[in-house]
Amino acid sequence: MELSQIRYFVTAAETMHFALAAEKLGVTQPSLSRGIQNLERELGVSLFIRKNKRNLFLSESGKAFLSRARAALAQLELASRDAREIACGGAGHLVIGALASTLETAAFQKTLSEMQAEYPKIKLEIIESNSDALAESVLKREVNVALSRFNSRIWNEEDIVRQRLFDDEVVVALPLHHRLAKACAVDLKDLKNERIITVPERTSSAFYDAIRDLCRSRGKFPLQVAEECSNFYTALHLTMTLGGVTFVPASHETAFDGKLAFRPLAGGKASVPVYVFYWRDEFSPALRRFLTVLQSNFGG
Repeated sequence: MELSQIRYFVTAAETMHFALAAEKLGVTQPSLSRGIQNLERELGVSLFIRKNKRNLFLSESGKAFLSRARAALAQLELASRDAREIACGGAGHLVIGALASTLETAAFQKTLSEMQAEYPKIKLEIIESNSDALAESVLKREVNVALSRFNSRIWNEEDIVRQRLFDDEVVVALPLHHRLAKACAVDLKDLKNERIITVPERTSSAFYDAIRDLCRSRGKFPLQVAEECSNFYTALHLTMTLGGVTFVPASHETAFDGKLAFRPLAGGKASVPVYVFYWRDEFSPALRRFLTVLQSNFGG
């Protein structure tokens, strides 16, 4: 059964005239007649009742087949439209893996709003995770793109593209009653004997390494961690309830506003870069549109 045969039949059924149907379709009448005859032969039924050249009627089988044939053509048109939209980036499905600190930025939230407004047929599935897990997701192709920090497992993979997105500022979070809570900026030398809570190196090696280097270079003391937490939210909750201090991306301040004091580091802004990672062969039109909007909002 050929698609052209179904189109011939539906058009003939709608016009009830083979010559008009052929003209409407831009084919010769003999071609249309042969197509419908071949379709009837394949189905083993007569779709039309032909009393004479001028009187054409649908058979009962033809009436039953017409409704299904119309539906099939309509579905095919929708499928064709979807395929064209996906090919030009107007539709699609993207799985985006990202750090919690990136998801909380105004730039990322603006990106989601603009994607919804400009490309409503591109479905965005957001997965929040840590750097190590995101690297694993990229390697297993479980996400189309990851917004994450440096990870040695994917850094030197030739077929994975990496693009710097923004520099994630590092700040110190302290209990409201802490002696440094009202300082304009915190000198790391003043944290030498503090109880430090942070995320473990195994899940966020780039952030952990940055904190360790800051303690050595600016604080002049080796990093001594009192508690390690699987994520920044847990570290912040422990800081709030048990005391101590923690280093976190500045974007987390919004969720704990009024509950903790967030202060920049003295001696200049400290930050950890966040990158975009994706497989070169998965750079789809939908991903291209997403990255264009994303990088525009992050100032790239």
